[in-house]
Amino acid sequence: MSLYAVNKVCYRVVREPEFRRALADSPEEALRAARPPLDEAELTALLAGDVGRLSRMGANHFLLHQLGRFRVLGLDLPTYADRIRAAYR
Repeated sequence: MSLYAVNKVCYRVVREPEFRRALADSPEEALRAARPPLDEAELTALLAGDVGRLSRMGANHFLLHQLGRFRVLGLDLPTYADRIRAAYR
């Protein structure tokens, strides 16, 4: 597993509006096409919006936060915060 790939997806969400649109239109396809490639555990967690799991796996918190900020993968800021808190209870 390379969490660099997860961090890169989060970075691209901020920097690439076309990538955000692709995530909105066809999230699995967009994530499977991402480079560097995501492994299956990372892909599954991203598709589920499971930022708590990604956090526990070691993904960068600042970058993960951007998923909620930009409302991708079923997340918004309150949902992001709830899922992060739940992972550390």
